[in-house]
Amino acid sequence: MNRQAGESNSGAAVRGLLLVLVAVVVGVLLLRSVDDPDEVVETDTTTATEPGATLPAVTQPPATTGAPTDGGTTDGDTVSTVVVATTTPTATDTTSADAEPFQPRPAAEVSIQVANSTTVRGAAGRLTDRFKTLSYITKSPTNYLGAPLERTRIYYQPGSLLEARAIAGVLELDADNDVFTMLADTSAVQKFETPDVLLTLGADLAE
Repeated sequence: MNRQAGESNSGAAVRGLLLVLVAVVVGVLLLRSVDDPDEVVETDTTTATEPGATLPAVTQPPATTGAPTDGGTTDGDTVSTVVVATTTPTATDTTSADAEPFQPRPAAEVSIQVANSTTVRGAAGRLTDRFKTLSYITKSPTNYLGAPLERTRIYYQPGSLLEARAIAGVLELDADNDVFTMLADTSAVQKFETPDVLLTLGADLAE
């Protein structure tokens, strides 16, 4: 009996020791799997780029304005928005094909005076008669003192530019180079009568 009991006790001790060893080994393995730095995987959230490389642009979704049309949203719902378009009143284009360009006043509303700068006698009177037949308001023909002009010059009062350019067209003069604002000093014009347009007659039209 004592022999059998001793064998049972020794077998139980061996099994207990084996269980303890197994538990220790399992515990060590579990600890290594958790604490071993070699098993930790670090994730690099940055993307390496080569010098000179262009990073891809991040496209942001377009912002929308307005309130949800369904009175509220919950997680997972699609938001419906109402975008209110703002319109700006369009100004009327006065330069369109339908708009009439500025026109000079009728000849019957424009006064003109001719001053002869040349030695050709009666040249101012003859040109005045020509404008009279064209329905212009003609002032008394007169003389322009000083050196004779080689080319006729047209002067206009403020507000009579278009009319002066029209007269230049009648005389086949250059509306850009032969038309000027009215003389600041009109003392060279004998009996100046303050016309809308003053024409100082030159040798080109006096003959």
